[in-house]
Amino acid sequence: MSTPTKAAPTGTEAKPEQAAGIVTELAERLVDPREVATAACAADNVDLLPGMPAAQSPWGTLGLGEAHAGVALLYAELSHTDERFRTATHAHLAAAARGLGDPAVPGLFGGAASLAFAANAARHSEDDYAGMLATLDARVAAQVNRLLTGEGQRLAAGRAGVQMRTYDVVAGVTGLGRYLLLRGERHREQLTDTLAYLVRLTEPVEAHGHRVPGWWVPLEPGHGPQFPRGHFNLGLAHGISGPLALLSLAWQAGVRVPGQREAIIQIAEHLLDHRTEQGMWPGVMSFDAYVGAADPHSGHTRMIAWCYGTPGTARALQLAAIALDHPDWQRQAVDAQATALETLLDTVTDSSLCHGWAGLLHLTGLMAQDGDDPRLHARRPELAARLLAAYHPDHPFGYHYERPQLSAGLRQAPHRAGFLDGSAGIALALHAYANASCASPWQTALLVA
Repeated sequence: MSTPTKAAPTGTEAKPEQAAGIVTELAERLVDPREVATAACAADNVDLLPGMPAAQSPWGTLGLGEAHAGVALLYAELSHTDERFRTATHAHLAAAARGLGDPAVPGLFGGAASLAFAANAARHSEDDYAGMLATLDARVAAQVNRLLTGEGQRLAAGRAGVQMRTYDVVAGVTGLGRYLLLRGERHREQLTDTLAYLVRLTEPVEAHGHRVPGWWVPLEPGHGPQFPRGHFNLGLAHGISGPLALLSLAWQAGVRVPGQREAIIQIAEHLLDHRTEQGMWPGVMSFDAYVGAADPHSGHTRMIAWCYGTPGTARALQLAAIALDHPDWQRQAVDAQATALETLLDTVTDSSLCHGWAGLLHLTGLMAQDGDDPRLHARRPELAARLLAAYHPDHPFGYHYERPQLSAGLRQAPHRAGFLDGSAGIALALHAYANASCASPWQTALLVA
């Protein structure tokens, strides 16, 4: 296996046409579903992570991570400017559909919802994939209803503490709610029920003798000793920034429920109250840090990513600022992103959308455009250059996925084709950089738009 190329040095800039060239290369590599699956499932391309009894391939049939639905998003986007890519889009959607009989995976990023999202992104007219979407939408709606029913019972019983997978972007109702918002009037009742639940999640609860926000996450398996009384997750992928983004996007779209404005304000103020001294955000805070019983800076992460850390949280705050016309929030969100780009780039280790250069590039572009901030505009060519420098033709999907902070004996598969961690997502970020826009709604899966 070739050694991954080093990231471009600070000051190097990428031209849009260079980014477009890499997109073309990646589109050629990912076009055949069988070839992608074969390379992704190679014997040495495996994950071995905490809790896994044995190493296994990250590739699955259905999902927006390492699976065909995620790759289909790339061709869905490209097909809006080049009809020839519709064939590849359909091939990956068909491959994904073969996984519908597998055990159900919850949320937008797995199972039926991931295929529905990809098929919706691939549409060029109302008739495209209409039958498939009617069937899948019913499954998505049923999943939302199950989650909300369970949470309604918990809240009615007065049980404090929510599980992240219930409300978050990846597995919970926030991600599913974003899909429902995309689908318009078809599922307005489920969407408003989802928004009402997220509003209710901001109401205070009693926990360990303190009055805290309802999005407190009690101790869960795998959290480790640093969270003996649970934690408050501030991130976009799994934390309260996701609900803030959905509540704000729905408000902008005119979909509103009682208490929604107040919930947006409350979450935004919580986030602003728990910044670091540099004006940025940690990914999580322990219960004790949140209530002031421990050093609030002890649990801060230096992660700078879509999933955790300042970029995702800053974008959610910016969306709230736009929704409620709050210029001060907008300024603080943009300032935080500018500071993160100045101080934390040395922590980035891969090229992915989730926690790598692609996610930083795309988030910075969105924030620069909506905030009209010259500092962020100026950073985009450098961030794109990091992605160009990381490309290597010897890798089956052009990029090498690396997480050096894993404990000894653990590993993650280095060759990843999918949307969240792999080359399809990287190509989408580069395509948006090259064209200064998105033709399909792929970015809405990240709750950044």
